[in-house]
Amino acid sequence: MSFYQPGINKFAAMQRSLPGLGLMIIFLWQCASKATPPGGPKDETPPQVVLEKSTPNKQVNFEERTITITLDEWVELDDAQNQVLVSPPLQTRPDIRIKKRSVVFTFDEDEELRENATYSINFGESIRDITERNVLKNFTFVFSTGQVLDSLSVRGQIVDAYLGEPVDNATVMLYETLDDSIPMTEKPFYATKSDEDGTWQIQNMKEGTFRVVAIVDDNLNYLVDPAERIAFLDSFLIITGDSLPSINLLMSTPPEPLFQERRDTSQWNQAHFTYNRPPREIEVTYANPDQSLYLDRQDNSINIWYYADSRSEWPLYFRNDTLPADTFILKLNAPVADQKKISKQNRLSNSGHPSEPFYVCFDRPVSSLDTSKILLLEGKNAKTEIPPLIAVDDSLNMCLSLTNQWKPDSSYQLVFLPGALLDFYQLENDTIEESFPIGNVERFGNIILHLEGLSEDQSYLVEVGIKDKPEVQFTVDSTTTFDRTLSRLRPATYEVRVSEDRNQNGRWDPGSLLEGRQPEPTRKETMEPLRANWDLEVNFKWTEK
Repeated sequence: MSFYQPGINKFAAMQRSLPGLGLMIIFLWQCASKATPPGGPKDETPPQVVLEKSTPNKQVNFEERTITITLDEWVELDDAQNQVLVSPPLQTRPDIRIKKRSVVFTFDEDEELRENATYSINFGESIRDITERNVLKNFTFVFSTGQVLDSLSVRGQIVDAYLGEPVDNATVMLYETLDDSIPMTEKPFYATKSDEDGTWQIQNMKEGTFRVVAIVDDNLNYLVDPAERIAFLDSFLIITGDSLPSINLLMSTPPEPLFQERRDTSQWNQAHFTYNRPPREIEVTYANPDQSLYLDRQDNSINIWYYADSRSEWPLYFRNDTLPADTFILKLNAPVADQKKISKQNRLSNSGHPSEPFYVCFDRPVSSLDTSKILLLEGKNAKTEIPPLIAVDDSLNMCLSLTNQWKPDSSYQLVFLPGALLDFYQLENDTIEESFPIGNVERFGNIILHLEGLSEDQSYLVEVGIKDKPEVQFTVDSTTTFDRTLSRLRPATYEVRVSEDRNQNGRWDPGSLLEGRQPEPTRKETMEPLRANWDLEVNFKWTEK
C-alpha cells in the first residue's frame, strides 16, 4: 500500500529509487529534441513571380525608373553583375538589390533610355531561393519606350573554331551602325549570352540591318578589346518579318600584338630576345653571315651565340610588318673566368622504340666531338660498353643522334667525359651523363591514316596528337586523297585534325575582324584507342563545316 505524502515529488522519488532510469529518460528526451520530424520530398521548385505584386511586364511607353519583381518566397541574388544582361546595353550600371521578397532593379539617375526602343532585362541565373538554392532561370523583363513592342528574333550557336567545342557565356552583340570599327568604340544595340551548348537567342527585335559580333567579354564593357576571343558574321544580318536560319559563329583568339619583353646580354657573347609569344613573323638578318654567329628560335625566344677573334661586333636587323625596324649591335666581350660549361637541354623527344635514334641536345652549338671520350653502356647492373654511332642532327649543331640496334626492354647510359665536346666558344665540357630506357616493339602501335575529300587547289595542315597537343604534324598539297602510316606510337587515344592552310604558313590561323578574315576551316575527329602492337586504320573525310 502506498500513501500520498505532501511536499514529495513523485518523479524525484522515482529517481531516488531508480537512479539509472532518471538519467535514461533525460538522455532520451535530449536525443528526441534534436531529431528532425520526417517531411516530404526535397523542394526543387524555383521561385515564381507574383504578377499582381510586380511591375507589369511587356509595357509600352515605359517611363518608370524602378522595376520590382516580387517572388513567392524569400530569394537572394547571385553574381548579378555578370548574370543580369540588359539589351540594348545601358551606359551606366543599374542598382539591383533584394527588398524583402522582391528583386528591385533601379536605373541610374543619369541613364537616358533610347527612344522607341524595346528593352530586354534577362536575369540569367541570378535569382534563387534561400533554402534549396533553386534558380529562376532566364527570367526576362521586357518593355518599350515607344508605342510598339518589337517581336522579331534571331538565334544561333557559337563554336570554338579550333577545338570544335561550344562556347558558353559568350556575349553576342548586334550593331545598327555598320562601320568595321564600331564594335571597338560603341556599345551594341542588342546583346545576349550563349548557353552551355553554345546556343544563343535575341528576342524582341525590330526590323533592320545589323552587324553581328560575339566576344568573351571578361571585362564586361561590351566592347571588342584586342586580346578577346571573337567571332563574327561575314555579311550583314538583315532582319525582316521572315524567319531566319540559325546563325553559326566560329570563335577564335586573335594573336596578341607582338612585343619584346626582355633583352638579355648578361652572359658571355650571348644574346637572348624574349617576346610575349613566338616571334614567327620577325625576320632577323645580319651583315656578312658566317659561322661565327648562330641564331636559334625556340618557343618565345630568339637566341644568339657569337664569337670570333677576327670580329668585334655584329649588327642585327629585326624586321616585321607590325613592329618598327630595330638594329642591335652585338659586341665581342672578353672571356670570363667562371664561364658556364655546356649542358643538356630538352629540344627533341625520344620515343624509346628499338629502331629509333636516341637524341641528346645541348644549350649551345657543338664545334667538335672526341668519340674516344664518349661512352655508351648497355644494361642496368653489369654494364657492357658498346661503340656509339653519333651524328649531328640539326643545322645548329645543338643536337646529336645515336643510332644502334637497341635491345628491347633494356636500358642504356650515355657518358660524355671531360673533353668529349668542344662547344662554340672552344670550351670543353664537364662530365655529362644521360640514361634512357628502350621499350619492346610490341608496346607500340601504328596508325594507318587515309584522307579523302581534299581539294587539289588547297594546302592542308594535318596534326595527330593527344588532347589537342600535336605529336605528328605535316602538310598535304595538290591532291584529293592522301595516305600515310604513322609508326611507333605509344598506346593512347589520338585525335586527327585537318585544317585548310590558306596562306601556306604551316600553322592554323585565327580570324581577324578588321581584316574580315574568318578562322581557317578545321575539323578534328577522335580515333579509337590505339592499342599496343596494333595497326589502327583511320579514314578521315574532309568536309568543311
